[in-house]
Amino acid sequence: MQGVYQNIFMEALPLPNNPLKSLNLFIIKGDKRSMIIDCGFNTEETREIMLNIFEKHGLDFENTILYLTHRHSDHVGLATFLRDKGLEVYISRVEGNAVNDPNHTWDATFKNAMLQGLGEDNFKIEEHPGYKYALEGMLDYTEAGIGDTLSIGGYDFEIIDLSGHTPGMTGLYERKHQLLFCGDHILKKITPNITFWGFEWGDSLGTYLKNLDKVYEMEIAHLFSSHRELLANHRERIDELKQHHAKRLAEVKKALSLKEYSSVRDVTKHMHWDIRSRSFDEFPQSQKSFATGEAHAHIEHLRHKGEVDFIQKDEKLYYFLTV
Repeated sequence: MQGVYQNIFMEALPLPNNPLKSLNLFIIKGDKRSMIIDCGFNTEETREIMLNIFEKHGLDFENTILYLTHRHSDHVGLATFLRDKGLEVYISRVEGNAVNDPNHTWDATFKNAMLQGLGEDNFKIEEHPGYKYALEGMLDYTEAGIGDTLSIGGYDFEIIDLSGHTPGMTGLYERKHQLLFCGDHILKKITPNITFWGFEWGDSLGTYLKNLDKVYEMEIAHLFSSHRELLANHRERIDELKQHHAKRLAEVKKALSLKEYSSVRDVTKHMHWDIRSRSFDEFPQSQKSFATGEAHAHIEHLRHKGEVDFIQKDEKLYYFLTV
């Protein structure tokens, strides 16, 4: 347990077989009701740890709410378990709809993988960690509407739009104390994965960069992110993240220049990835999915800028430079 601010505590929930290692669980304690933010994978180990956390902090299930920043299983896995214990659950409508329609969500993930060229790798949804550790059943939730306020523990938290990492991710901003719970929007030593969610969601990287700019202008004394160490200077980190994506976009353009037409998988193979494998062919299946999704988001950002276009052939996308 770590006290990170007055009436605010942080606990680590382990994420087995995952490079993120753990989730930062935040607890805001109040006299009449308390709140936890996100809840980890759906595993027996995480359930036991969560129950111990409730006991250690003296939390009452029926007087504690669960706020979910976004749909990923490391953030929502235990949501129905906690709901059944008596917690009221808050999540944005976009993310709540995705959580409650897993067949559509995973069908879309598989379809995108085929468009990207992962059919060559015998891609299987069942090997995706988000699929393995997903929540069980339907989630009854209260919509977390942008601009709404949650008052807990002497704080007034405004729900803000932080979409990009997922289409409907939200955060909690406490203006008076300059606190921001940002989910996976900004991480200290890790670059948040920005993926291609499908053409219906548009330019996910562009959306992410726009919301980085928004957070840059906010007054933030304490930034509470979901993984690894907490960071002190949000503007310095945002500058680093924007530089990272600028380099990534240049890397994508270089990869696209190697052939007249390139699949997303082709582009991904020519990009640098911090993973202990000699080549893309040796990546674990889940990492292939994350990498191609991220490459695709950068390619689509270039397409929205008019620098790239594509053709579709044999249920696969092939991109080419236009400038």
